[in-house]
Amino acid sequence: MEHTTFTDSDGVVWAVREDGADDPRALAADVPPGTTWLRFESELEVRRLWHYPDDWRGLSPLQLESLLDRASTVIARFRPATHRGAGGSTTLDEKPSASPEGRPAANGAGGSSADPSTPRRKK
Repeated sequence: MEHTTFTDSDGVVWAVREDGADDPRALAADVPPGTTWLRFESELEVRRLWHYPDDWRGLSPLQLESLLDRASTVIARFRPATHRGAGGSTTLDEKPSASPEGRPAANGAGGSSADPSTPRRKK
């Protein structure tokens, strides 16, 4: 299917295509046959615009962004949040390795395999 791409003012790349209820990939089963919309898709989001100009393919990126601003979000894709520690970047699902003092190790090494329920000894 033919599509156009543009980059919005926030630096997000969007693919735009005309989609319709007759397309087997259409997500909206409650839409009458023959109905079409513009589908805006980025890495993180899909939006749909019901009313759009026939000549949308010839619009400038600024004009496409204006249409994008009027579109409704259909799918929002989320990435896990990240936390930057002393040893680099880790996601919230990962636990950075720690030194015996409880601080993140500078190079990711030096983690203690001791039982965390045992009290730490003072040095």
